[in-house]
Amino acid sequence: MPAQCTFRMKVLLHTGLAILLTPLVFFGLSRIDPLARWVGSDAVWTALTPVFHLFGVVGSEGEENVLLGALLVMSFVVATVIVCLASVLIRRQREQQAER
Repeated sequence: MPAQCTFRMKVLLHTGLAILLTPLVFFGLSRIDPLARWVGSDAVWTALTPVFHLFGVVGSEGEENVLLGALLVMSFVVATVIVCLASVLIRRQREQQAER
């Protein structure tokens, strides 16, 4: 199998796993009380004002949707890091077992 095809399959697998893991990470992040308080603070809403203007958001419901989207993106990034770290650990473990 060509190396390029194998690389694409790995990227597709990692992306799929990260997508599946994203809701779990999102719920985990939402259970962290200091993070929930920080997200609800005026400082965050003020910092996100340019993003609200970028999307043409009017009203608190639209602002909440933008905030929800930002948290989902952050959850996807965390899930991707988790999948990549797990992949590296599994690869190293297999290499160590192969050496024995």
